[in-house]
Amino acid sequence: MATCVATANGETMSDWQSLLERIVNINSGTQNLAGLDTVREALVPEFEKLGLEVTAHELDDGHKLLSMTVPGAAPEILLMGHIDTVFPKESPFQRFEVRGDRIYGPGVIDMKAGIVMIRDLVSRFSGTDQLGKFMVVINDDEEIGSPYSKELVKELAADIDSGLVFEPGLPDGAVVTSHSGVHWLNLAVEGRAAHAGLEPQLGINACVELSDKVVRLSKLSDYERKLSVNVGTVDGGTKRNVVCEFAEAGIDIRFVEKDDLDKTLEAIRAITVEMAVYNDTLGAAPTAKLETLVATPSMPGARTERLYALLQAAGKTVRQEVRGRHVGYTSDANFLAETGMDVLVGLGPYGGGMHTDEEFLLAPTYDERLALTEALVNEILGR
Repeated sequence: MATCVATANGETMSDWQSLLERIVNINSGTQNLAGLDTVREALVPEFEKLGLEVTAHELDDGHKLLSMTVPGAAPEILLMGHIDTVFPKESPFQRFEVRGDRIYGPGVIDMKAGIVMIRDLVSRFSGTDQLGKFMVVINDDEEIGSPYSKELVKELAADIDSGLVFEPGLPDGAVVTSHSGVHWLNLAVEGRAAHAGLEPQLGINACVELSDKVVRLSKLSDYERKLSVNVGTVDGGTKRNVVCEFAEAGIDIRFVEKDDLDKTLEAIRAITVEMAVYNDTLGAAPTAKLETLVATPSMPGARTERLYALLQAAGKTVRQEVRGRHVGYTSDANFLAETGMDVLVGLGPYGGGMHTDEEFLLAPTYDERLALTEALVNEILGR
């Protein structure tokens, strides 16, 4: 039975809601280092009293990662979450608020409720010889792609077979059985400026060249294979009466199979070097440069099959329907899957409005998800 605590106005609130309120009301946007420290200060004692030893790993630019284990144990299950949110200090959306069976607040499902659930899941095994089977990892840079923590996350995961990531379940309660990988590119084209009225024949139009490339890029998507190539931004030129000297495009690639990514990158490199524009007067063409900005691996379905089957068995134990599907965004599970670990994502409670000022948790899903994940852990451990 859940522990209840009294609030200032005399109402009662479950222990998990009390901790959730406390950490939701601390702004922990990814760049708010002081807020991130304050959230960690609230969480560390919660895990230490369960019997875990907490290590704070210092990362670049003031970021940190917490790892928690029983000293000398050999963990078999990694439980992972992040404390950073997309809401900066100046965001107007800052407070925890209960409205009926919905709880609103910045990061309430993405993913502070998941962090609290990790605590409560571990508490079910506190004081038993099973506690040493867990490693808890909490980072603070997931919302920007985990640039500071991902290598350490992979290092910590190297000898662990199963990873459970407590990102929110999808709005209908489904878990994530595969994640797209993400590749961000910048394609820059350099031409030659000239006065559009006085001597346009001396110009080399970078905007025209880039336009041709954008059309060709748009034909590379294959949605049946969950492969998309999206030109999300285009910028170029200086004035209407100047032949465009420089233009660039921002490209987003989503993929599941690495072979699809490799073939797509090969096609994009060919488009980069093949020029449609040529100035006969100058005997010259534009030049182009392709730069990789972000490269996140995919989490293919093969990495989730074992744990998803165990989750379905767990669902029968607690009489819950289990659903799973692919999503086109990423999480830290993508980096875990890269190590060869079996992973399952979206095990946290769910609601809606993620990343907006209407983000909410459906409160009843907390206890449901906690029961389901406890049953899943028992399946993994063969209990």
